[in-house]
Amino acid sequence: MNDLTLIFPYFDDGRSKSFKFPPLGIGYIASYIRMHGYKVKVIDCTFKKPDDVIREASQSKVVGIYSMLSMVKPALDIASRLREKVELLVAGGPMPSAYPIKFLNLFDIVVQGEGEETVLELMREFDNGMKFQRVKGLHISRQFLKNIVPDDPISGENHFFTGQRPLIKNLDALPFPARDLYDNDLYKQYYLRNYGYTMTSMIASRGCPFSCSFCWRPDYGRVYRTRTPENIVDEMEEIRYKFGYERIWFADELFIASKKHVLRLCQEIMDRKLDILWECLARADLIDAEVVKAMKRAGCHKIIFGLEAGDDRTLQLMNKRLTVEQSKKAVYTSVKAGIKVGAFFILGYPGETNETMLKTIKMASSLPLDYFSMTIPYPLPGTKLYEMVRDKMLVEEWEKPLHGYDHRLLFKHDFSLEKLKYGMWKAVTQAKLRKKLGPFYVLLKPWELYTDHKFKKML
Repeated sequence: MNDLTLIFPYFDDGRSKSFKFPPLGIGYIASYIRMHGYKVKVIDCTFKKPDDVIREASQSKVVGIYSMLSMVKPALDIASRLREKVELLVAGGPMPSAYPIKFLNLFDIVVQGEGEETVLELMREFDNGMKFQRVKGLHISRQFLKNIVPDDPISGENHFFTGQRPLIKNLDALPFPARDLYDNDLYKQYYLRNYGYTMTSMIASRGCPFSCSFCWRPDYGRVYRTRTPENIVDEMEEIRYKFGYERIWFADELFIASKKHVLRLCQEIMDRKLDILWECLARADLIDAEVVKAMKRAGCHKIIFGLEAGDDRTLQLMNKRLTVEQSKKAVYTSVKAGIKVGAFFILGYPGETNETMLKTIKMASSLPLDYFSMTIPYPLPGTKLYEMVRDKMLVEEWEKPLHGYDHRLLFKHDFSLEKLKYGMWKAVTQAKLRKKLGPFYVLLKPWELYTDHKFKKML
């Protein structure tokens, strides 16, 4: 029997061909717990059926379930089916960290933020007296606490928070994620079938010091911490030579925070002659020609920028601390260095107008982007955006699962979902036509003006 089973409740519905990656957070916890002598099983639901998950998870006394926004419903469904089958049910991840009360109706405990040290201490208490109150970083169900401590002296309502756990300072001290517990063959087959190459993910840093109003970071916080270049490249070598992946996606919130650090990392990759391609997220204002040239030489083939909007006032509403001019410069500088560029945009941010949204549509469709994603704003608990619209929330929409590139209004919006979807369609269509027609796109200017007019007329 395993001491601990960790579940990643993402069930692939087959509708999306989006990039799929093994759960890094769970992988880190698994490797850290295993390093301290515990038997751990990881159940990655990406390629599984729900009944198989329940059967496998029931073999452990302690089960931890990860959840982000798109996984709330499957996480709660799995928890309800396991409730009477296991001794301790634990939730973790972005959504439980931001909204613990929602999960404590079914779970005994919610792990707040970084989980490695917290889960290890939790497991030790499970084995030695269950005094979970002294483990920092836990939200404990009041009912569960009364069951294990009948004379509970702690006052409160339906849960007890043990206090914030300090962030892990030395990331090099953590073992690499337990990739041997993932089904790497299934991931490789998926990528080969859909993209013609194999790719997996890793993170080189944690945290982000910026405070964009739509962004939440309940897991890793605002304190930026990075691993040493040597440690990062050690893991890259493991991914390439032990597990056989051809590409790496750096899932860091802020991959480029220090120019000096990135240049050192690129030099370390080149010194070891590591044969692997990689891509990352970056802020447009932290890019310059020297950095992207070094990244290109070190194997970076794509950078994805969070550009978000094509209007400076909208960027101010988002607290992006970025300008449209900086965004454009970063894209052209990267493309000139031979790196493909992707971008994220948000359409319909509170306070936007028809004119500002059309600026974003035009920017997304006219820049030399290899790829862009455009979505509507999602007010996640704990963000400034959430506070802005909390009185307009559509509670029933929050309960529905999100799949792939579903778009859904989670609050009463100034514009209809139909209008926003039309705007996204217009951006994608214009971009495709520009690429296909090149200089002859000018012949479609009347069509562009017509669709602009139609967009403005929609409610």
